[in-house]
Amino acid sequence: MPWNYKILLLLPLLILQTAHAEWGEGWDPIEPPVATTAPDGKVEVIEFFWYGCPHCYQMEPQLEAWLEKKPENVSFIRVPAPLNNKWTVHAQFYYAAEILGLTEELHNPLFEALHDRKRKLYDKDSLIDFAVEQGVDRQKFLDALNSFGVYVKVQNARKLGQRYQLDGVPAIGINGKYKTSGTLAGSYSRMFEIVSQLVAKESNAAP
Repeated sequence: MPWNYKILLLLPLLILQTAHAEWGEGWDPIEPPVATTAPDGKVEVIEFFWYGCPHCYQMEPQLEAWLEKKPENVSFIRVPAPLNNKWTVHAQFYYAAEILGLTEELHNPLFEALHDRKRKLYDKDSLIDFAVEQGVDRQKFLDALNSFGVYVKVQNARKLGQRYQLDGVPAIGINGKYKTSGTLAGSYSRMFEIVSQLVAKESNAAP
């Protein structure tokens, strides 16, 4: 068999092995890389989530545990992924709370209401009523929810999800270059190990 024919036969196998080495460690590379908003010397870590996702809720304790011991150079951001109209309403809720400085008061309570108490909080009116139940002024929350600032944040979140090639949640983006998830990693505990490894890799690569 001619040597050049043998190379042609081996080429698909070499390509497959290279792809496995690059994609087979519990994470996917992001091409092209996404520009980050982290300050110089910081490594950006993004959690993509949806309030209605039971897996996102189940992952919260492990995420909180990781955040408690994360490296000091990590810049962490939550992004409520607006992948469709149903998810967009929850993204608006999150950013309205953020604008009002009420993320701590509303973030976990909404998760708990949806998943522990099985409340149907999937539209603007029910979410406004829920915020009021938590002691938030109705008009202030309504104004924030309908504000241009929230609109811009939601649009930016949508674009960020597209750039990270997001196809589901929960997912973690690392410094605009990598994406991992429970599905890619095999478990959430392994996922956070991978996040830590990639953060260390980016930290060592920083000038």
